[in-house]
Amino acid sequence: MNRIVTKIALMLMALTIMGGQLHAQFTTTFAKNVAPGQQNGVYYSLPQTMLKLDFIIEEVKLEKGPLSDYASNYFEMEDIVEYETTEYKLLGVKMSTVSGPDPNALFFVTMQGTRGSKTQFDVLSNGIIRSVGIGNAADAVVEMPLPSKEEQSNIEEEDEVGEGFIPLILAGKNNSQLAKEVADKIVEIRKAKFYLISGDVEMASNPETFNTMYKKLDAMEKEYTSLLLGKKVGKKLVKTVYVIPNKEVPTQTVAKFSETEGLTVGTGGSGNMITVQTLSLNTTAAINAPSQSAIESMSYENKVFYRVPETAQVKVMCGNATLLEDRVTVNQLGAMLMAPLTNTKLVFDTETGQIVNIRMQ
Repeated sequence: MNRIVTKIALMLMALTIMGGQLHAQFTTTFAKNVAPGQQNGVYYSLPQTMLKLDFIIEEVKLEKGPLSDYASNYFEMEDIVEYETTEYKLLGVKMSTVSGPDPNALFFVTMQGTRGSKTQFDVLSNGIIRSVGIGNAADAVVEMPLPSKEEQSNIEEEDEVGEGFIPLILAGKNNSQLAKEVADKIVEIRKAKFYLISGDVEMASNPETFNTMYKKLDAMEKEYTSLLLGKKVGKKLVKTVYVIPNKEVPTQTVAKFSETEGLTVGTGGSGNMITVQTLSLNTTAAINAPSQSAIESMSYENKVFYRVPETAQVKVMCGNATLLEDRVTVNQLGAMLMAPLTNTKLVFDTETGQIVNIRMQ
């Protein structure tokens, strides 16, 4: 990265010297300073980095059994689901980055219309600058970097664990009778499992057959038991939160999590706060960049803005527990600089705003 930045800086210095006598062909102004209705130009922006946080949550619903009113006749009370509730557990988080237009790096370029000159701006559909050329170099063919695809979290919502309650033959029977039949069925299944384990069943001599039979009996026992005790139905959910790192606010509260409400985006809700801390590692600290106020207050002839992105340490926490810690590139924490154009074509990385190719003629 440092070699690339040094090489680009030297080339831009040469362009500054060469462009001393060049007539103004366009003027770059911060977007907020553009007069209402001004049309003779084009807007472009530099990209900002957004953190895409995929929170993996286990949702468990406790469901009452249809015969739970009679369960205490056959089971201990502490094993019975008496109330239908939903519980949540935060399993982890995965992080990726996406780029989008930065409202704090939005500019308007006014074309001067100098006869015989040529100026070319190329922007994406969202306004992020891709290339700019002036003079004889405007038509130069250079290799454009392919935009990197958003990293996928590879998390899919899982189907619910377990099925619905097994059907019952209800004709001519009340719930008390059904509960007794279910309890008797559970006893039969447990006896069958005992005979299987003790070796009284000939088919159990084959390990594969034994495992198959035992799993089927175990599944049947769970199904019948759930009619009395109730059951837990669980599934994994993914809830996505986008966070825009900010120089002025290195630690942001982005959500809250509780075992009863799950994850609530924003500062509302109850539970532990989920915070995102983004700390610059000062990889661009040596660059003497203009201040944001200087960029916003002036207009610049034959110059465009670009970025040298910063590397940051990102930590995601839930309360006092660290969920994730990693290093990522954050564009808006880096340096924003000006590049002069003199018979030059500049190509930008549309993910970072960095200049990746310079063509001079």
